[in-house]
Amino acid sequence: MRNFMLITLKSVTKDRIFIIIFVGLLVTYSFTPVFSSFSMRQVQEVGITMCLTLNSFILLLLSIFGAIATVWRDIERRSIYNMLSFPVSRTEYLLGRLGGCLCLLALISLINFVFSIGVIKLCASMYKSRLPILWANVSYAFLFTLLKYALLLAIGFLFISFSTSFFTPLFLTISVYVIGNASQGLYEFILGKGAEKYPEWFKWCIKAFYYVMPNFSAFDFTAYAAYALKVSKKSLIFSGAYFILYFSVVVTLACMIFSRRDIT
Repeated sequence: MRNFMLITLKSVTKDRIFIIIFVGLLVTYSFTPVFSSFSMRQVQEVGITMCLTLNSFILLLLSIFGAIATVWRDIERRSIYNMLSFPVSRTEYLLGRLGGCLCLLALISLINFVFSIGVIKLCASMYKSRLPILWANVSYAFLFTLLKYALLLAIGFLFISFSTSFFTPLFLTISVYVIGNASQGLYEFILGKGAEKYPEWFKWCIKAFYYVMPNFSAFDFTAYAAYALKVSKKSLIFSGAYFILYFSVVVTLACMIFSRRDIT
């Protein structure tokens, strides 16, 4: 499994898309203080938000295309047959590919965090903010953003485990991402007074849909980092436990489906 992880890291880092993303990352971070200066008195807050948003966007691209392109390319080029000819199981292959992509996400997130430290300090020096920079909150925001897209990556592997095309898991993963970010707001609306006119069966369907689909809002700590809000330990524990449970279920399903899939 470790060999598949190393192969995945080498193949992805040599990909043109990865190189373009990395160059774009450097260019965008260099212009972040300039864009933040347009906010007048909230240069520091906007700088933190922009750094987290940029990190989220990069991890989004890698998590969507990383999962789908990695396994699909092996099947399309039939290189998967050579890999599985060795004394390894399909589960080891899938977990190795997943582990390599997760290591890449963690590496990119770490690089973004290092760059963000310098950018945030530069933005803070441009205009003195009344709010302190709570680096613990910034760290939480980066960490849980990584967990968010690690979960999305696992969902992409789940879809590619049974799909024979490239675009079907691509659109399914994007759909889950959009729904997962909107599910919390829809759930709160259903519980509010504005939804009293809707029938009960519709509310129960929305609630069931909410509990089945991933809730990506649970991993969003951007406001806590930007505005130095207090982060409760309960929120951190809940989000961490939610990730472990959901991630374990998705990866288990992906391995079970892929081990029984006909790839001839």
